[in-house]
Amino acid sequence: MNVVRQIISLNDSHWFVGAVAPQEFPASNDFARVEGWLPATVPGDVRLDLLNLNKIPDPFLGKNNEASQWVDEYDWWYRREIELETRQDTRTFLIFEGIDYLSAVYWDDVLLGAHAGMFSRQVYEIPSGLVQTRQHRLAVRVWGGNQLPRVKLNVRERAWKSIAGRLLPHPAQSPEFPDRYATLKCQMSYGWDFAPRLLTCGIGDEAYLVQTRAVFIRDAWVQGVPDGRVRVTLDFDTTRASDMRIEFQVTPKIFDAPAQHFEIPLHLRKSGTHSFSLQLENPRVWNPWDRGAPNLYTLAVRIVDDNGESDAHETMFGLRTIELAPNSGAPNDSAPWTFVANGQPEFIRGANWVPADAIPARVAREDYAALLKLVREANINLLRVWGGGLKEKRAFYELCDELGILLWQEFPLAGAGIDYFPRDAAYLNLLRQESAAIVQNLRNHPSVVLWCSGNEFIPRVNRHVTDLLREVVAKHDGTRPFKIASPSQDESHNWRVWHGYANTRDYELDNALFFGEFGMQAAPNVETLARFLPDDALFPPNAAWAYHNAEIEKLSRYVRPLLSFRDGQPAGAVWAQDCHIERSEISQSLRYDKSCAAEREISARGISDAPFAPEITLDEFVRASQEAQLRGLQIAIEYARRNKPLISGCAFWQFNEPWYSICWSVVDFIRTPKRAYYKIKELYNPVLVSFAFPRRPRNPGEIVSGQIWLINDTLNEIHGTLSAWHNDVLALERDVTLKANQARELAMLDVVLAPGANSLRLELRAENLLTTNEYDFNYCDAGEINTRHTFLTNVAVWLRTTM
Repeated sequence: MNVVRQIISLNDSHWFVGAVAPQEFPASNDFARVEGWLPATVPGDVRLDLLNLNKIPDPFLGKNNEASQWVDEYDWWYRREIELETRQDTRTFLIFEGIDYLSAVYWDDVLLGAHAGMFSRQVYEIPSGLVQTRQHRLAVRVWGGNQLPRVKLNVRERAWKSIAGRLLPHPAQSPEFPDRYATLKCQMSYGWDFAPRLLTCGIGDEAYLVQTRAVFIRDAWVQGVPDGRVRVTLDFDTTRASDMRIEFQVTPKIFDAPAQHFEIPLHLRKSGTHSFSLQLENPRVWNPWDRGAPNLYTLAVRIVDDNGESDAHETMFGLRTIELAPNSGAPNDSAPWTFVANGQPEFIRGANWVPADAIPARVAREDYAALLKLVREANINLLRVWGGGLKEKRAFYELCDELGILLWQEFPLAGAGIDYFPRDAAYLNLLRQESAAIVQNLRNHPSVVLWCSGNEFIPRVNRHVTDLLREVVAKHDGTRPFKIASPSQDESHNWRVWHGYANTRDYELDNALFFGEFGMQAAPNVETLARFLPDDALFPPNAAWAYHNAEIEKLSRYVRPLLSFRDGQPAGAVWAQDCHIERSEISQSLRYDKSCAAEREISARGISDAPFAPEITLDEFVRASQEAQLRGLQIAIEYARRNKPLISGCAFWQFNEPWYSICWSVVDFIRTPKRAYYKIKELYNPVLVSFAFPRRPRNPGEIVSGQIWLINDTLNEIHGTLSAWHNDVLALERDVTLKANQARELAMLDVVLAPGANSLRLELRAENLLTTNEYDFNYCDAGEINTRHTFLTNVAVWLRTTM
């Protein structure tokens, strides 16, 4: 059999990059104007190449990011020499999985096409007349950050931007109608409250050549359900009508079973899609990791005619169903929020995922693997792929498929707040192009279980966006639920705690059916801080901390209750007021958004020049910030799990971070876990023992009265011995039983507080320890919600939704 398909990888260091003067997109061919070429790598980014050559300092350290902003002032050319052998009947396709963001592609000085967007696959057939010789030059022009599209506002929008920007609170990354609205570039790259402004630019994903004969398989879409029925839809690109046969081979990927073969004749008249039905014997279902094995199959497709193979294609898939069902006990008009996989309801123990690197081009499979190993070990069963980030690279989704981790995938829309995304035809056409590409690229992955329009915008004033995305999802998939936005439809993003300064007990007042975001900042470990902050800026928290996203005022507010008492007062009671921070220094660190919350708070408080309180050390502060994060997450997660099935899941903000940051992550940039990560392992154990009690200050001799709960997310009944220790003294022991997939109060417990330490440890044991949990009764959050901030936020939402 004559096998024709050849894949020629262009992912290597045989590339060169050079700068040219900026032009508007699209532009004439100014390749000859590159004055100097530098070695480059694909996948890659201009800044990575410059960093490797010591042309810029590492932008992730200190304030070095300022020293690379000049990169945005230029446009850039990539070039690579290619040696190519072709036969008379060969077709050659050039494929880019993602170029960031505006690009034009040339083969031997012939323009193959220009493109806007970083998520669409670009496929170009190279005309046969351009591949007759052996030596060729591939060149790609990429536009710099300063040439990215900008929003065009009408008179009404300009007025709103001026008024609202002065009067209404909003996150630092969301001034009214920012220029990032004009692109579908990773929104985070414009700067976010956990990420730097770093407008990436380059060939950020895989590049390769594919050689076939007359028929080219552009795409293979596989839909499989648990009973073994598989529908395969192939998108053919052909140069002629012909009779052929399609050979399918289905091979188990992570379990042992015989391969299954199918052969179907086809008369192909023209390019287009054709669907085929297969029936697998002894099917194995793909499951979330906590409900069974994530069984996967590999589908290999070959197109064969009398002259042999014309093309071949391979993809992974799984057999499963996913839907959203109404939450038990919720009002009849509530939105469905219970995830049902293969007919079984699944309580979501989730986390929010953000890009693993602010320069995503350098994220490799091993980076994803290391982070996802930490995800799995933390008992997380779903990641929300946040809308301010990315459609991640192929390896991310393949690994989640293999690990059985569910994915909630958002489109690249985020942080419109009380504004709206552009409504012009050009923007909507771009949104249709990019969203369709994302759906087509990801729909074979069984781990992807939900499409969502994006993050934190008002659906009512963005129906032009949500209606379009609903249509795209229905056309190109239709097998997964769709949500119009996050939060929406009985879902909460609880930022009363942290951004609103609310007491952490506020988490137990949330009446949403699903908790989509909640969290608290914590400093990374001292060793990590020392990697990216200068020695003289390590402590106390200062402008260098603020540059790396620390919200100093809020850190102070939540750290204070955890700092040890000295002379009757918390050691941290005055640290925020006494910390020496020059306003000019803060302003410089926040140069891209002078209206952000940290700047306003520091300006309003009038930071003094008094020295930092000497009794507080960096180690103490870091530990206290991580403890505050841990306790806040514990309160919210346990409340959600105790209220199962009325509440059907939660996803804390956030699992990871894209650069060295002082933010909400539980795993820092170098993948070192904070203390909250280890607590998440306990809190997300499929079996959890929890203590519900009133959260208020108490003195020695007072009684803490509460209820012990047992939560079982498994499909098996649990039998074991429940034990409770107060300060290592056994306070309760009894045998318990809990049915599958249930949460229930098991016992009352009264604890008399002692002078000094007051810890409560709960355990459930069978033959081995099933689950454990602990509480510090001496910890009690202090402080209440910022009513002014809350009032103005509510006013802003009301104004926008009623205008």
